[in-house]
Amino acid sequence: MPAYDVLIEITRKRGLRLEYSYVHQEEDSSLYAKLHAISELDSADATTTWNLFARAHTLCDLAFFPHNEALRAEFHLALSELFAMHSAKPHTWLARNQLSRVAFELRKILWERYFGHELTRLRELDVDPVPENPDALVQYLKEVNEYHIASNHPVFSYLCDEAPLVDVKSFFYQEGSVDARFDDLIALAQIGLDGPAKDEYAENFADEMGHGDPDRVHTTLFEQTSDYVLGFCGKNEKVMTQPTTEALACSNIQLGMAYDRRHTWRLAGYLAAFELNAPKRCEQLVSACTRHGMKRDQLGYLTEHIDADVGHAEGLFDRIIKPLALYDRRAPVEIAQGFLLRLQTSADYCDAQLHRFLQSNV
Repeated sequence: MPAYDVLIEITRKRGLRLEYSYVHQEEDSSLYAKLHAISELDSADATTTWNLFARAHTLCDLAFFPHNEALRAEFHLALSELFAMHSAKPHTWLARNQLSRVAFELRKILWERYFGHELTRLRELDVDPVPENPDALVQYLKEVNEYHIASNHPVFSYLCDEAPLVDVKSFFYQEGSVDARFDDLIALAQIGLDGPAKDEYAENFADEMGHGDPDRVHTTLFEQTSDYVLGFCGKNEKVMTQPTTEALACSNIQLGMAYDRRHTWRLAGYLAAFELNAPKRCEQLVSACTRHGMKRDQLGYLTEHIDADVGHAEGLFDRIIKPLALYDRRAPVEIAQGFLLRLQTSADYCDAQLHRFLQSNV
């Protein structure tokens, strides 16, 4: 048996944690750095592979305790990089290691720890039981959304009314780090579905691709809007152009569900919450940008989503969520979980953004 197979089996047995004494000698070396130090992960020697899994388990054990921000950042950066292997360009380190056994097991360890953490938080919420009736389920989700802080977070009032330009620019970039490749997420969501559900995802994907107009492709619009926003009034080194930990967490939860077939119904609920709140968020961000003098017609990525996503939300409810709820009695609970996971991680992200903005302006 290859060395990495032996080590994978050992590290699955959570009772033996002797590797910690070795890992703590290299605390300055993150899991991300350890991964990129190896050209081909499956060719690494036993000690190197051992250290990878030891570090991963250390992160799983400690990253989600309060005040462990640095470990949480390391956790999400590593998981994001492992997910990025599935969409990598050929002839890159990411593509070369996509099918690695080591990468597969590390991704599984980190993803299941993160998803389990978020699901545990959901179970602690005081919410009404999820109805099984499709119409009642949709009404339930809309009511949950209306009263959840994520649907009307104070960070948007701050951006619209008082945020300096640097904060508005930073927030735009953080939003983009979560949903700039939404087209790939929709493509993944439709795999294995049939009928109205597949048709609805196809319509959403067609919007993402500009209905055949290269200038209206959403990734192109994002790049154009990004260039305009960044260059407006000159570049500012204080703008946060790299994703924060909370932005990576939002990205990881949606990619994890998209790549894991066990969460197909949860992903539908997640996307419904995403689309339901996108128009208002984009409108508020446009207002924040124009308050500083930006031209609305240069904010195409944002304005494109103000009207379109209203229809996508209703389409998800009527053509995907309702049929799924009829198809299997287990679906409503998982759909509601996915819906709440979007609200929960979005609220965390908005909380963190607002805290950073207010702290930096003291």
